Amino acid sequence: AILAQALACRPHTSLSVSLRMVAMKAKQLNTRNKLGKFSKRDYGKTIKLGGKTYDHVMIEAAKIATKGKGDGRVSRTDARLICKAARPSSDGRSTYDATEKATMAYIRKTYKFTPAGDKAVRAFIAGQAAKQAQRTKHKKAMK
Repeated sequence: AILAQALACRPHTSLSVSLRMVAMKAKQLNTRNKLGKFSKRDYGKTIKLGGKTYDHVMIEAAKIATKGKGDGRVSRTDARLICKAARPSSDGRSTYDATEKATMAYIRKTYKFTPAGDKAVRAFIAGQAAKQAQRTKHKKAMK
């Protein structure tokens, strides 16, 4: 019905353009302060759940990924939010420490993933871990 309305409004446009107009809005990782205004993400912030310390931004990313329309599973596109929260920069400045490792284990245990989403997260973490190991080895060799 929405597609028919889009074509009726613009009969000169092609079908592919009309389909793009109907596409879902991408989920974003936004943080707000106590007043409800947008604030800068604090990637170092932690949260206590069940007596254990977890990474706050990663937990929020998992909540956002499963929220909204759909079956409540983390898809491949939603997995990008969790990956971005785990490694905010791709230049090697952000590391994957014990807190983030525990948080990822908690997310895997608590939230359901689609097969593609699970594969995407595993591939991302494995790739980043390999790069971190390579940097660590190089740094130790320099000493």
